[in-house]
Amino acid sequence: MVALSETKSICPECQKKIDAKLSQVAGKIQIAKQCPTHGEFKAIHWQSPPIFSHMQRYDQFQYLGDLNAPKNPEGCPYVCETCTNHASGTVIGVIDVTKRCNLRCAVCFSTFPGQETTDYEPTKQALIDMLEFVSKANPKPPAILFSGGEPLEREDMPEIIAAAHKLKFMTILATNGMRLVDHPEIAKKLKACGLNIVYLSFDSFHEDFNRRIRGRELLNYKLKAIDVCRKYDIEIILVNTLMKSLNDKEVGDMIRFAAKNTDIIRGLIFQPIAFTGRATENPFRENFREWSFAEDVEAQTRGEIKTTDLFPMSVMTSPIKIMRKFMQKPWPLFSCSPQCGIVNWIYVSKEGKMFPINRFVNFDRFFNTIRRTAEEAESKGKISLLSSLFMASMLSMNMFLVTKEVGMLTLMNSIMRMHLSPSYQSLGKIRRRIFLLGCMAFMDSYNFDINRVRRCVVHYITPDLKIIPFCAYNNVHRVAIEKEYAERQKKNGSQV
Repeated sequence: MVALSETKSICPECQKKIDAKLSQVAGKIQIAKQCPTHGEFKAIHWQSPPIFSHMQRYDQFQYLGDLNAPKNPEGCPYVCETCTNHASGTVIGVIDVTKRCNLRCAVCFSTFPGQETTDYEPTKQALIDMLEFVSKANPKPPAILFSGGEPLEREDMPEIIAAAHKLKFMTILATNGMRLVDHPEIAKKLKACGLNIVYLSFDSFHEDFNRRIRGRELLNYKLKAIDVCRKYDIEIILVNTLMKSLNDKEVGDMIRFAAKNTDIIRGLIFQPIAFTGRATENPFRENFREWSFAEDVEAQTRGEIKTTDLFPMSVMTSPIKIMRKFMQKPWPLFSCSPQCGIVNWIYVSKEGKMFPINRFVNFDRFFNTIRRTAEEAESKGKISLLSSLFMASMLSMNMFLVTKEVGMLTLMNSIMRMHLSPSYQSLGKIRRRIFLLGCMAFMDSYNFDINRVRRCVVHYITPDLKIIPFCAYNNVHRVAIEKEYAERQKKNGSQV
């Protein structure tokens, strides 16, 4: 066993904060903790040590001198509404709009046993109040993700999307896609009201998995939902709940499917199962938790995408510090822990070959220059920053590959436009040939790490106007907040 670091966690039984240690054990990163009342708990915390080290190396957070919040702050994770020690702003605000759903998934992370009848559904006005509240955050989150339950069980979802669009949020709708297929006119309304992205659950090409985990056959629904979104030009991010020995052999197939549909699929995000919600009932959690996403990507794409082509999401911190100089309303920094999310953009050639975008440059040289430029961004003018960006690109460029696959002018134009006005649209012609490949590893009470929570960038917005990190909400706060709100709804005749 090799000790790595100390942190704080929570007891899975009583939720009290307890000491925890990260160690390398038998080729895995393990978290171990001891509750005075309920004993010892051990769980796999993350991927293999080589990938763990690779992600730590590219973690840009370590270069941010302005984020000096203490590790393991007092009160975390119980006092989110009053915490002043959180190290990251909100990149994606999550709003649950209902508990209703047209499926009963065995892995639903948002509905705990005994919560099946919870009447939690904020009124439209309550949701608008939540949107207006988070729009005043500084910095303002660029995106809002509407979740549930199944959001499209609400008839007023287009109006809610319109309210978010009016406040200039990128709008994302998490859905199983069934109502889009059964009622495609909903997609037309959502597009007209400003919906940007459908966050479509898509776990497997095999119906035995769907029947076991989601309760019914779903493949045709998923494929038809993609066609409906294509018809109305609503971009899609596919979301895959990854479970060891059940669907982890389909990672390569999922990636190739996304590559063949980059005209409408903007991303493919794998989420290794976290045992919150209904999934806490599973007695075999460690059998399904063990995962090796980066290695699976390399093996199942036959090396087209390698383990070292994936980077922590925080690698975007330095480029965003530069972008901020050109933005009227600067984005928050993508400063989450390297164990929270690993990503890359994948370019798909006309022949269908996949190229991670770091292959188009000498990545280390390019990002070291970007990092140094970002450190001086506050003192530099816009012309100076653009010059540094241009020189970094030119000196690092893989000229042969760029010229052959993309075109020098096209790539340079896209790089500049992304820094001047970051959005999918600013990617120009490249937009329909790339997709985001990522893995978001959310935590449960067994592998909970407060040092990760304090850097979270995906936050829930609650009806009582609290902002709570994703994993803290799902493990500590959700049940009480939903119960309290449901009781107030009932008491006040749903006028909450």
